[in-house]
Order: sequence, then structure tokens, then C-alpha cells
Amino acid sequence: MQWRATREQTNAAALLERGGVDLETTSTFDLDTPIACLYYPDCENYPVSIRQFDWCGRDKLVSNPCWKQSWHSDTMAPPAKDTNPKKRSAADANLKTKDAGAKAQKAGGAHGKPAFKKTDKKPASGKVGDKKPLQGKPGEKKSWQGKDGAKKGGYQGKGEKNAPVDYKLQRKMSRPNYDMVKRAKEIWNIIRERDLDKAKRVPLVDELFHLVTGKIHDVAAKHDASRVIQSLLKYGTPAHRSSAIKEMLPHMLEMAKLQYGCFLVTKMIKYGSKEDRALIVKELTGNVVKIATHNVAATILESAQDFLQPGQLSGLKLEFYGKEFAYFKSEMESKKKNLADIVAQSPSKKEEILTHVADVLNRMVDKQLLGLAFVQALMLEYLTVASTDQVNAMIPNIRDAAVALLATRAGAKVVVVCLSLGNAKDRKRVIKTLKDKVLEACNHISGYLVLLRVLDVLDDTVLVQKSVLSELQDHWLDVALHQNGSKVLLQLLSPLNTKYLHPDEIALLQPPMVPAAVGSTELVVNYKKDPETRRKELWAGLKAPIEAMCAENVDALLRSKSGGHVLFEVLKQSTNADLLEAVVQTVVHDETPADTSLDMLYADLIAHKHMQRLIQHASTVGSALLAELTKAGRIAQWAESNRGAFVLLAFLNPPVSGANAALVKALKGKKWTSAHKEQKGTMLLLEKLELA
Repeated sequence: MQWRATREQTNAAALLERGGVDLETTSTFDLDTPIACLYYPDCENYPVSIRQFDWCGRDKLVSNPCWKQSWHSDTMAPPAKDTNPKKRSAADANLKTKDAGAKAQKAGGAHGKPAFKKTDKKPASGKVGDKKPLQGKPGEKKSWQGKDGAKKGGYQGKGEKNAPVDYKLQRKMSRPNYDMVKRAKEIWNIIRERDLDKAKRVPLVDELFHLVTGKIHDVAAKHDASRVIQSLLKYGTPAHRSSAIKEMLPHMLEMAKLQYGCFLVTKMIKYGSKEDRALIVKELTGNVVKIATHNVAATILESAQDFLQPGQLSGLKLEFYGKEFAYFKSEMESKKKNLADIVAQSPSKKEEILTHVADVLNRMVDKQLLGLAFVQALMLEYLTVASTDQVNAMIPNIRDAAVALLATRAGAKVVVVCLSLGNAKDRKRVIKTLKDKVLEACNHISGYLVLLRVLDVLDDTVLVQKSVLSELQDHWLDVALHQNGSKVLLQLLSPLNTKYLHPDEIALLQPPMVPAAVGSTELVVNYKKDPETRRKELWAGLKAPIEAMCAENVDALLRSKSGGHVLFEVLKQSTNADLLEAVVQTVVHDETPADTSLDMLYADLIAHKHMQRLIQHASTVGSALLAELTKAGRIAQWAESNRGAFVLLAFLNPPVSGANAALVKALKGKKWTSAHKEQKGTMLLLEKLELA
């Protein structure tokens, strides 16, 4: 809002001291009373009287329901603030002279302009100049009124002349391709609906294609416009897609580095045909390292892992090993090769290749790209081939990003290498990053590998108890029942057991060997404490809560494949009589489950296998269970079930003391139906007891 430049500028506070009024609190005033307008952009509170408003021109007088006064001048800017005291005093004197002339005119004098007349007539039109203040009795509050008698007005006034201007829209309209982008967005808002009929979508997609053809690069960098082109690739015909991709190919590398353009390149790879993807790979050739080390464009290579053929990916990956592989790779890309294969093929270039890969990885780390799967895979390849010194130089880049690396199996193996070859300080830094994430890592598809290594190599068992195992204190049942989480417990109870761990996991958990000294060829294990001592110290802190958990959840553990293994290993080395009693009572006095989909424990698909193993390999369990079965008179009931009969056979192989006599006594003379005789388990049991 602007002021006429010819009006004297006066300090509002000084004016109010001389008898002026503030329209924030005053609604009735004399025409010559100075008023202070309080809401101008420069907040200078310029004062003026109603008569001076009239001098500025009635057509520029504006009012609102709060009686705040203002006027506009479309051509004149406000005068600069006058900080000279002498000039400001002269301006005050000039204002007093004009006010005196106005009062003389009101009394019939000859000074000044005609006074601003008062009227009770309502404004006849919406023009701001037709509105006049209505003056009534002293103290009576008046307001501006329109034709309908309702209060109107406001800071922006009424009518087209004072309507607000949408500058944002004006800026958009001034941009090139505004009309095209506007129509394209309208089409996009329709075709992106999932439940839209295909017959309606096809003509709209065709219209969109012809609308944007030749202009894709000009608009694709914008947020909304990029989504429009992505929808064209998603819903368009193969011809539409190929045409759009070919138009974008010359600009693909540029678009890949833009915040929104990278999503379009990803969709090009996803929806492109086999021929289109070949063209995209050709365009990427020679630029893989630049893209992979760019914090925006790197996501394109991450998405490409899902859509490009293995041969294409291998060809692109070769560029990480050196610039010479970017174009001379026809011999190598025929097979899926990794860094170890390249080094084995060119041993003389090993140091040069590893230096180049390390440089690329360091740039990726600086751009915080360790969370991407292809970066983690490249890191693992490097750590597998690099020397101990080179690995130790890379470990500082890894130890603080452990949580991000757990997302993939390759990343988890990278952290395992860090724990294996790093020093005590590196290991503690890894433990610190896992704070509040231990349970999630324990039950993760690959994160459990890190916890397995933590239990194997950290000499500070107190730190492991406080920082790692304490977070699992209230979740041992969830851990025991989980396929991966249970391996953490089983590694403590039965280390490197091939029954529980895959050969790849066992190879990963072998004792870490490092040179005894710098430059030495002698290798020593990279920890100080004896593994058995470390295991006993850790189990001592877990024994009581784990045994209590097993005693309370025998049924759930036996019905779980991993849970049954945990229960077996705990019972095998436990001397807790309460735990043994809980297992025996639960198994023998098992009631029919409320869930009809579940069988009795002795007839359950998984539980009966665990029960056989407990009887055969945990001698205390076999004897106690046989005694309770005989006492409860449930041997015949178990023998009638095919799986229950197999459980009873476990008492005979290897034989539990007194088992043969107890079974013969319980089953001799029992009549078996034809259905029982058709059960393999029942017949084998009777043959073994010579009762068939």
C-alpha cells in the first residue's frame, strides 16, 4: 500500500500527544482531528485527518468496519523517512497551518479546499469514493454500510479495483509451456485413479502423449510435471514409452542428478522394453562412477538392480574396478564376475584396482550412500580381497553406519568383518550404534549375524550384557520362537553347531586371524579371552531368565521348530528341577487345545519330533517323562496315535531304563482296531514290543 509523496510526514506518537486519535480505539471523531493509521507495511503510523484524506482524493479513500483509514496511490511511492529534526519541525508547523486553514473554512473562512460534507445517505454503488462516514450523536458508534444494510469493507476494500492479485499465478502464467503443463496436470489427475475404466484412460493417455511430445525435457524437472511423465510411462502403450524414452536419452544423465528428474529415469528403466533398457545401459556406460557417487543419481543404480539383466549389471559394475573396464569389457561381462575374479585374472594390477575401488567407496561414504544395496555389495567385495591394513583403514567409515548396513546380508557381513578385524575401540563403536536396535537386529533376516559375531569376539562380557543382552531381557520368548533370533541363543548354548547354522554362517563365524605384528606373516586370533570362558560368563547372566521363560512356555516352544531347539539345548545342560517338572507336566497332562486347528502335543507335527529328541538325548527328561506317563496311565492313549506311537518308540531307542516293561504292561491285551493297525507308528511300536 503506497502514499502520496506530497503529503507531509509526521511522527504518529507526537501527533497523538497533541490531541490526535488512534482508530484502533476511537470510532467517532471530528473531521479535522488527526488520526493515526496503524497498519501500513513500513509501520511508521503516518497520521492524517479526514480533511487531508479528502485532499488526497475521494476516489482513493478506503474504509473498513474497524474505522481504520487508508488510501492508495498506484503511481507514487511513500516518502523516505525524514530523520532531520529541523525538517521534521518544519513539517509539523506546515501541518498546523493547514489544520488552522481547514478550521477557518469550516467556520465560513476563505482558506483551504471545500470541506468533506457529511450525509446520512447510504452509498449508491460499490465504489469506495461513494462511502462516507455517518456522524450521529456523540458516543454513538457508526459503521460503513452497503446497499443491503450489512456491514462491509475491510483492508482490501470491495470491487475489482481493489481485488487481491494472485502473484503466484501470474508467475506461473509467465512461464513457458504454462498452458500445456496445466492441461497435462488435468489429464494426470484423471488417469492416475486406480479404478478408472481402461476405455476412458486410453484416449486421455494418447492426448497426454501428443501434448508433451517434444517438450518432455523442458517440464520433467518440475515436481508435478515429472509425475505427469511418469504416469505416461506407466499407462502408455509400448510405442508411447519408447518414444518418450528416446526423447529423454540425450538428457538422461542430466535428469538423473535432479531431485525429481531421477524418479523419471527410474521409471524409464522400470517400464522400458528390452531394447529401451539396452539403450539406457549404453547411455550409462562410462558414467557409472559419476552416477554412483552422486547423492541423488545413485538411487537409479539401486533401482536398476531389480530390472536390468545380470549381464547388464555386471558390465556396469566393472567400471567400479577401474576406468579401463568401462569400454574394454566384452570379454569379462560374458560371465558374472566380482572383484576377486578381476584381481585373480590381473594380479599385477591388484593394488591399482583396490586403490581405485577404495577411492570410489570413500566418495560414497562421504555422500552417505552406505544404505544402498549395491554400495554394500561393493564394500563387501573390497573387504574380502583387501589386506588387513586396507581393511583397518576402511573400518572407520563402517563402524558408525552399522544400523544402515544391516539392511542387506552383504551389509551385515561388512559389519561382521569390521567386528572381526577391528580393535576394541571399533567394536565398542559398533555396539554403541546398535543401542535400542538390538531386538530388531536379532530378529532381522541378516542383522542376527552381527549379534552372533558380537558374542564371539568381544572380550568385555560386562559391556555385552549391559548394552546388548539387556535389551532382550523382556523378549526372550519372541527371540526363541524366531527363526533367526533363536540362533543367537543357540550359538551361546551350542557354538557353531551345524544343525542350527548354515555352512556359510559357520564360515563367517570362524576365529578372526590377523598378523601378529606389522609386516609379519604369522597370524594370531584377534581376541584375548578364551571362547569357552567368554561363553560361560555370558550364559551365567542369562541362565535364570532363560530357564524361567522356558518353564512358562513349554507348549509354545515345543510347537515351534526354533523354539524346540532352544528348549532342548537349555534342558540338556540345565540342572533346574523346576524346569524339568514343568516340561514333564505340560507334556503328559496336555489337554485338548481350545484352538481346534491344533493337535495334542504328542500328535503335533513339530512337537512330537522335539519330544522324541528330548527322550533320546536328554536322559533326565526320558526317565522323568516315562515315570509320569506310567503314573497317569496315558501310554495306551499315545499308542493309539500314529505320531504318539513314534514318541513311545523313542523310549526304546536307545532304551530308557524300565521303558520296555512299562510299555508292554500298558499295551498288553489291548484290542486294536483296523484303523490302528494301518498306522505305521502303531504297528512299529507293537512289533518292537512283540505284541503285534
